[in-house]
Amino acid sequence: MRDIWNPWHGCIKYSEGCQNCYMYALDNRRGVERPSSDIYRTNNFDYPLKKDRQGNYKLRPGERIRANMTSDTFLEQADEWRDEFWKIIRTRSDLEFWLLTKRVPRIEQCLPADWGGGYPNVFLNMTCENQRAFDERWPVFEKIPAAAKGICCAPLLSMIDLTPALRSGQISEVSAGGENYDNPRPCDYDWVWLIHEQCRVYKTTFYWYETGTYLVRDGKTAYIPYKHDQSTIAGAARLNLIFPGSHDGIVLKDPVTHEVLDKTTLRRPMYNPLHCLNCGNRGMCNGCDPDCKQRDKSFKMATSEEMDALEAAWKQQYNVK
Repeated sequence: MRDIWNPWHGCIKYSEGCQNCYMYALDNRRGVERPSSDIYRTNNFDYPLKKDRQGNYKLRPGERIRANMTSDTFLEQADEWRDEFWKIIRTRSDLEFWLLTKRVPRIEQCLPADWGGGYPNVFLNMTCENQRAFDERWPVFEKIPAAAKGICCAPLLSMIDLTPALRSGQISEVSAGGENYDNPRPCDYDWVWLIHEQCRVYKTTFYWYETGTYLVRDGKTAYIPYKHDQSTIAGAARLNLIFPGSHDGIVLKDPVTHEVLDKTTLRRPMYNPLHCLNCGNRGMCNGCDPDCKQRDKSFKMATSEEMDALEAAWKQQYNVK
C-alpha cells in the first residue's frame, strides 16, 4: 500500500491487544518461513526517499505515511536502526508521518536529540485496546511532547473511558477498529458509540474505520469476513466526526528551503465515489492515486469536498442525521 512504510518487520507480543496479532496471521497465510517474532530491517527501509525517473520523490508533499504497521516504532530490537529512521523523517519534512505504538514507556528514551516539542511532521499515536491499557499508558503519554497526538483503540476489546485524555486538550484524533484474521474477538457497537460520544463532547475528530470480523449490536453478533465490508458498515453508521483544526499542529516544510508549504500546494486526496463514499477509513487515508495504472478510468475521481457534498446528499435522501 502506498501510504504504509515498514522500515523493519516483526514484533514481540506485548499486551492483550497482541493476542491475535494480524501481522502474525498474515505472515502465516503468506507462507513466511521466518518467525514473526524475529525483527529485521526490510529492503524498503528508504521508501520515503525513493524517486522517479525525473528525480522527483515518488511520495508527494502532503501525503500521510503510516510507519511500522507490521512492527512497533519503539521496539527495543529496532534501536540500532532508529537514528536513520528519524533522519529520513527529518529529510521528508513535506510528509506527515503517523506513528503508532503500544510501547509508550519507551517513547521518551527513543526520541531524537533534536525532538524538542516534537517534529512538526510527526503525528504520534498510542494504542489502547481496553481500559487497563489506557489507564497504564495515558499518564506516560500525556507527558510526551508532540506536534500532534492521537489515540487508536484497536483492536477494541472493551468499553473505554478516554475522558482524561480528551479533557487534556492534547488529543487531535481518535480512531477505533475491531479485530480481524485468526480467532478474532468481537467488537461491540456500544463500545464504539461511547467513544464517539466522548469525542463529540470534547470536539475531537473520530474515525471508526472498521467493524472487525465479529460485530455485536443489540445482543446479536454479525459475521463480517471481508475488510471492505467492515469499513463500509463502519462508515455507513455515520459515527465519524471531523472537527476543524484537528491537524493544525502538523506543519509541513519544503525539504530544501525549509519554508512552510502552503496547503494549496500539497497533494489533494482523490477518491472513488463508488468505493469510498461509505468507507469508514476515508478521512484517514491518502485516497486513490489518480496516476495509478490499475484504477478504473471509467469514472471521475472526486475531491474531499466533492465527497462531502455527495455524503450530504446521501444523508438528505435517506433522512440520515
